[in-house]
Amino acid sequence: MESLAQRFHLAIHTIKRNIESDLPLKNDSQITRPQLFMLYYINKFGNCKLSQLADKMEVKPSAISVMIDRLEKAELVKRSYFLVDRRSVFVEVTEKGKQLLRKEKAIRNSIIESYLSKLDKEEARLLTELLEKMIKANDIQSL
Repeated sequence: MESLAQRFHLAIHTIKRNIESDLPLKNDSQITRPQLFMLYYINKFGNCKLSQLADKMEVKPSAISVMIDRLEKAELVKRSYFLVDRRSVFVEVTEKGKQLLRKEKAIRNSIIESYLSKLDKEEARLLTELLEKMIKANDIQSL
């Protein structure tokens, strides 16, 4: 018999994998999921230094530069330079990037709602509140 921890892990892992597989593999701008994650992060925290993005994504700054190049080419982000020290590069999401994020969020929410619809409203509310409690709701307010 599997432990409760094992069952919980399997359930969380499976629901995450199922939701991700239901998400469209490509979008209109042809950016990858890691690039989309980076776009979410930049939008969430505003003007970001490239070094912050490298730390967050746990990759080398050169890898971030390549990803930002692609996002900039697609007109989803724009770079700016700190006036005092031009070595400091910042990046921010453009209006086109924000539109893409809104579209992707609507798609994701629709998929998640289809899973939640398998529960009655009270069960869905309770499940959400319990998960929020487990991960400290203040950590997810901006998702």
